[in-house]
Amino acid sequence: MNYPSRLAALALSFAMGILASSVSQAQQFPTKPIRLLVPFAAGATTDLMARALGQKLSDILGQPVIIDNRPGSDTIIAADILARSPADGHTLNLTLDVAFTVNPHLYSKLPYDPVRDFAPVSLVGTTALLMVANMKLPANNAQELVAYAKANPGKLNYGSGAASTQIAVELLKQSTGIDMVFIPFKGAAPALQALLSGDIDLAIAGFASFLPAIKQGKIKPLFVTGTARDASLPDVPTVVESGYPNVVVNNWFAVYAPAKTPPAIVDKLSRDIARVIAMPDFAERMRNIGVAPLASTPAELAARQKADSEKLGRVIKAAGIKVD
Repeated sequence: MNYPSRLAALALSFAMGILASSVSQAQQFPTKPIRLLVPFAAGATTDLMARALGQKLSDILGQPVIIDNRPGSDTIIAADILARSPADGHTLNLTLDVAFTVNPHLYSKLPYDPVRDFAPVSLVGTTALLMVANMKLPANNAQELVAYAKANPGKLNYGSGAASTQIAVELLKQSTGIDMVFIPFKGAAPALQALLSGDIDLAIAGFASFLPAIKQGKIKPLFVTGTARDASLPDVPTVVESGYPNVVVNNWFAVYAPAKTPPAIVDKLSRDIARVIAMPDFAERMRNIGVAPLASTPAELAARQKADSEKLGRVIKAAGIKVD
C-alpha cells in the first residue's frame, strides 16, 4: 500500500472509530439526571415549557430532568453556563431565540460565541407578540395606529420589557416611517401596569402577559406579529392581514447542548423531544400558554438561527439599538 493510500485508510479508520464511539455513547445515554437550564424565573413561559418538557423527557429517557432556573442578563447567564458545561448531553438549555439571534447584535462582547459554543438540538415552539393599547388611544388596529402616529409624530410612546419585543416595533417604524418613543421596563408586568395607569400609550409582549387584562376590558389588542391569528384572540388580525408583512416577528423556544456534544446524542435528544411535542396533552399545555408547539432537526434549528440573526441584526443596526 502506497503512502497516500495508507493515510486515507488511517483517516477512514479514525472517522469510523469516532462514529462508533458516538453511537455507543448514545446507546448508553443518559447515565445520570439531566440538568435543563432555563434563563427565566419560575412561572415564566419558558419555565412552564421546561417543566412540561422535562416531565415527558424523564419518562422517555428513564432519568430525572432537573430544572435549573438561571434568570438574568437577557438569557446570557444560562447560555454562559451551558457553554462551559461538559459536552455529554447531561446539561441542556431551553431558551428563547434572543440568546442567539438578538444578543450578539445588542452586546459588544458576550462570554460565548453564539455559533461555535453550542449544538442546536430542537425547536420546541413558537410564539408571536401582541401589541396592546390603553382604552383611550383612538386606534383599534395596526392601520389606525399607523395613521394616528403619522398625524401625531413623536407623541406616541410604547413600553416593552425586552429588547426582542422592541425590535418588532422598530420593524413597524422602519416599514411605515412612523415615530414612537420607546419606554423601557424591567419586564412585561411593569409595562402592563404603566399601560393600565395611563402612563404609556402602548405595550408589546407575549400573549400570556396581556390576556387577563384584555378579557377584563382594561386594555385593547391591536395586532399580532405572527402570520396566523391566535386561538386565544381569534378576532385580532395579524400584521400580514393588516398590510405589513415585513413586520412579522415570531419568537421561538429551543433546546441547545454544549458544542462538541456527540452527534448521536444530539440526534437522540432531538428525536425524543419531537416525540414529546407530538403528544396531544403536551401540545395542549403549550397552546394554553400561547405557544405553538413545533419540533425540528438540529440542522433546521441551526438554519433558522442563522437566518433570524441576520434579519434581526439588520433591524438592530438600523435602529441603533445597543445595550452596552
